[in-house]
Amino acid sequence: MSFMIHTPTNVALKRQGIYVRADASDWQTSWPVHTHEGVELYYFQKGKANFCIGEEVYDMSPGTMLLFRGGVMHRINPSKEVVYIRSYVNFTEEFLREGVPVDMIDKLTALFDVQGGLILRWDPDERDSIENEFRTLQNEAEKESFGHELFMRATLTRLLLKVYRKSKHLPTAGMEQTPSQSQSNVKRILQFINQNYTGEVSLDDISKALHLNKYYLCHIFKEITGHTINNYLVRRRLEEAKKLLLSTDEPIGVIAEKLGFTTPIHFSRSFKQFSGVSPQAFRKIALQTN
Repeated sequence: MSFMIHTPTNVALKRQGIYVRADASDWQTSWPVHTHEGVELYYFQKGKANFCIGEEVYDMSPGTMLLFRGGVMHRINPSKEVVYIRSYVNFTEEFLREGVPVDMIDKLTALFDVQGGLILRWDPDERDSIENEFRTLQNEAEKESFGHELFMRATLTRLLLKVYRKSKHLPTAGMEQTPSQSQSNVKRILQFINQNYTGEVSLDDISKALHLNKYYLCHIFKEITGHTINNYLVRRRLEEAKKLLLSTDEPIGVIAEKLGFTTPIHFSRSFKQFSGVSPQAFRKIALQTN
């Protein structure tokens, strides 16, 4: 099941406050648009990919790091042509706060508040140091030796301090490359969807609003994000539906109408198709686990 409450990330964050993977090279049959709890520090080591965070589109290269809030919709779109290797750590602010001075916590957590994510690009001579921090975190998480949580918190803090110091050299050392025309147009499409997803949205609507050919829109969006526009639109609505199911007691029909689904049946079918369970079951499971 791929719905929000039962992702490995959320299960680990609820249990330990941190979830880490170092030098991950496994390939998934699909790379869904998703959200999760906590914050994410993602590090790209090898491959070719685009990464979408909210309305931003990033061209990934070895040494690229992204920091963002897990509640923002995001998706990696890696190429199958080359091996894809990455490291990442998700954690809650509560995990980091224990034993770290308040003034330092505020500065470190602010790194994740940049809209669309904070991007850093590490030079080749800096990468071994960064990659070793991820490996140390995963080693401690797997072995669970005496004091491993304290060791992980100290390692995570050290990693974030390196990131913070690096970020202070922006924008000169971290100037982002100019996006391609296709990436700029995909960003415009994402902005339009995020502003209008609760109403009726068609390819013709997007084409007219952005003054772009709809066949061109479909091509570049799929090429860069890995999703069709319609597929992304549905997922955008469903991610919002999950939030409403968790935070309100509104009836399923009201949520369906609020998010632009034609009927409650259409909403329920779409929710189950993409999430693995019905909206009712999702809400029930969430209540039981909290």
